[in-house]
Amino acid sequence: MGKWPALTYETLPWEPSSQGSKADRTFRRYGASIPATISELEWRSSAETATVTEAAVAAIVRLDATAGQVLAPLSGFLLRNEAESSSKIEHVQSTPLALARATLGIRSSEAAISTLAAAAAIEDLISVGEETNPADPSNLNHAHAILMRPDPLNRKFSEELRDQQNWIGGSDYTPRGALFVPPAPGRVATLMADLHDFCERKDLPALAQAAIAHAQFETIHPYTDGNGRIGRALLNAVLRYRGVTTAAIVPIASAFMASRDVYFALLGAYRNGEADLFVDYIARCALSACRAASESATTLAGLPGQWRDAVNPRSGSAALKLIDSLLGQPLLTAGLAAERANCTPQAAYNAIAKLEEAGVLRNIGKGSRGQAWAAGDVLDETETLIERINESSADLLNPLARSYISHQQAQANSPADS
Repeated sequence: MGKWPALTYETLPWEPSSQGSKADRTFRRYGASIPATISELEWRSSAETATVTEAAVAAIVRLDATAGQVLAPLSGFLLRNEAESSSKIEHVQSTPLALARATLGIRSSEAAISTLAAAAAIEDLISVGEETNPADPSNLNHAHAILMRPDPLNRKFSEELRDQQNWIGGSDYTPRGALFVPPAPGRVATLMADLHDFCERKDLPALAQAAIAHAQFETIHPYTDGNGRIGRALLNAVLRYRGVTTAAIVPIASAFMASRDVYFALLGAYRNGEADLFVDYIARCALSACRAASESATTLAGLPGQWRDAVNPRSGSAALKLIDSLLGQPLLTAGLAAERANCTPQAAYNAIAKLEEAGVLRNIGKGSRGQAWAAGDVLDETETLIERINESSADLLNPLARSYISHQQAQANSPADS
């Protein structure tokens, strides 16, 4: 197994300001990380990681076949799930119901609106990955601009790499006490060009390449905000670029959410040169996510039959046409229902009433396009998918990763030298 280069560091001057505590105002120097360039590095995984990675790719391919050939609506379902979980990692807390309301223009939370933007950004980056390298700065910048649209503070910095120092944790005003300080802004463009070249390679196992690209992106932290959500989108986008997927989105952020601290700890392992641990973890997360998503596919595939049994619609009726459309388009208004069923508004309202009475549709409120409804079973399955992945969180770490995390925790809890 080849050793991956750990971060090095440089000490840089800090221009003090009048903000923050006295310690912030007198802060003068800080340490910034220097990631290695990786575009030409050799990658050799351990035998165990190679085995797990191959199994994960096989599971992803099977899930993709289900989404592309058997159950096309699964792709949209997985996109919504990935956006919700990826946003929750950043403490942007929404729910399937809130997302449904926001989608149809009903007053909802800022978190739901932000999560919708995350879904659009994920979809954008993965779609460009079908034709071009998703790590191209123009592709990343475009997805980042989509993500930042609802954010009046940070959208002015979107669609461009940062030109200021950022950091994670510690003070709000200076890098004092930061948990991690990404590279200085003057290094970002070169590192991002190197990441682009790394993602262009075809000699690497695709899932290992996607995992490393994600970790390297998070380490560079090229934007002022939104790095986590764009970096996780990049993981799926690289899989699309390498041809591992053609339709499915691996709901891997749900696996990260199952143990958020572990995810961040193993990003730290990557930065310490333990890339194999991180790739193994990503492969195990992908396996868990694919197993749970396959169960969701089975559940979703059975819903239209259950709905027909509950409603007992006439052949060719508006109610039957709506039932047949709900799996792929689980949200509707009376106007949308009339379009999908090719019927009059009154016939659409009558059909909606039947579906609501049978428990197929839930009234989710009134918005800019009138009263709105959602297929409740589809919304519920989003939460069920996350619960399934949470139940398998104990399977996401191999013994070496457990040992690494235990060692890091022991170091963090040990008293400092006097």
